[in-house]
Amino acid sequence: MRKVELRMNEQFRYETIKELVEHKGIKIRACKKLGISVRQVNRLIII
Repeated sequence: MRKVELRMNEQFRYETIKELVEHKGIKIRACKKLGISVRQVNRLIII
C-alpha cells in the first residue's frame, strides 16, 4: 500500500470531513470551519 502525503490545508480538510462523518456532526459547522458551502461539504463526503 502506497503512503499518501497531504499538504497542511488538505490534511485539515480531510480531518474535518472525517470527524464530521464519524461523529455525525453538523454540516454547517464544518462549512464555517473550512470556509466552503454545504454543497461542497456534501461532495467531499461522497468522495
